[in-house]
Amino acid sequence: MKSTIFALFTSLTFTLTAQVPNWTQYTCDADAYTMYSELSKGKAVLLSFSNQWNPASSQTANETEVLWQNMMGENVKVFGFLNQDQDFNNSDCDDYYSWISENNITYPTFINVEDVLTNYINKYTTSGAVNLPWLLLFFPNEENPSNSTLAYSGNSINEVNHILHDDWLQNVGISINNKQELKLVKIIDQLGRTTEFKPNTPLIYVYNDGSTKKIYVSE
Repeated sequence: MKSTIFALFTSLTFTLTAQVPNWTQYTCDADAYTMYSELSKGKAVLLSFSNQWNPASSQTANETEVLWQNMMGENVKVFGFLNQDQDFNNSDCDDYYSWISENNITYPTFINVEDVLTNYINKYTTSGAVNLPWLLLFFPNEENPSNSTLAYSGNSINEVNHILHDDWLQNVGISINNKQELKLVKIIDQLGRTTEFKPNTPLIYVYNDGSTKKIYVSE
């Protein structure tokens, strides 16, 4: 399996570099993120495009959250892009809050993503169409983020996990011991709203490196 995945990564390295589409997106809580900014920090970036009406998207969202919890300390950043709601309309903030609550999502997720989705479809497909869920994993070029490498395109979290462990962690040499000192930035509830510490309430702590941790203290 490792040799197969490494061969896939190697072939993608030669064919799918240069001019990675950039974007700046805002969450419904007005937090802003930019693709090139994350890549310039030396982070591997996973994009997860979903439709709320599709059960496969919900399953992938749950699996992506598990990956995010396991990899957030390894210079890996995950972003979700919620394209359509249950009625096949463009998603809005009500859909966003429902989506992150139903799937226990803590990684940053965006609505109004049609332009971003179209740009990546045009760049990384030959047919001009793609079935969601769709996962895109990029390995960074810190000095020139536009020349970062597409390491995976598909819908298998298992494949993404293998590539991150077999190529990113081992070949790039990222170590958990190199993490910056963590500082708490804010606390949010299960709906993504900023709040204060409350006992007997599920909370999410957000740290200065973009990582999050689920906290529950009973009293």
